[in-house]
Amino acid sequence: MGKEKSKGGVANKHLHARIAYLQQAASYLTLQGKERRIPDIDTSTPTLSGADGQALSQHQPPNEDAENTMNEAGKEEQRPQQHSLLSKVQLPDFGGLPLHLATHLRQVALKSQIRLRTDVKHSICKRCSSILIEGTTSNKRIENKSKGGRKLHADVLVISCKVCGADKRFPVGAKRQKRKGERDQPESGVDPSSVTLDMKTQEEAG
Repeated sequence: MGKEKSKGGVANKHLHARIAYLQQAASYLTLQGKERRIPDIDTSTPTLSGADGQALSQHQPPNEDAENTMNEAGKEEQRPQQHSLLSKVQLPDFGGLPLHLATHLRQVALKSQIRLRTDVKHSICKRCSSILIEGTTSNKRIENKSKGGRKLHADVLVISCKVCGADKRFPVGAKRQKRKGERDQPESGVDPSSVTLDMKTQEEAG
């Protein structure tokens, strides 16, 4: 007698459990962290703050090559722009750990070809992989770009990420199109593609 076939179960069950764990861990760490604004750094006078709060002057070593001097000058020009951008970013106190876990989650799902649930995909920023939690790392608003906002089907839910500033848009008022298998077939029973081919044949013959 042959072996009895085992009942079909969920394929790659350990990968599903791994994805669920990563999603829960990233959400937990994001909720634990409080928002903070990165302070602006004064780049006009490069100084180092000591333990007693007094500023210590930063000096370059005496024997420095000309190339290092040019590189430092180029970095000084880029620092004001970088600090101006970072000053507008709000990050959790736990740093990049939640972002790393969310990135790892997406990589596991992509490599194992597992389709994430819609709510999981919507809760992760596509640009910086931060967990989008309303009031903590994201803001939600309804946007309607129709004339005077009269068209209700033009309502769009916009989720803005506070970490990188990216926006995700989801239609609210418009009806979602059915899948191809769920669409109603024509009552005549005639394949529309065959009708199109017949019309093209008649045009070529004429």
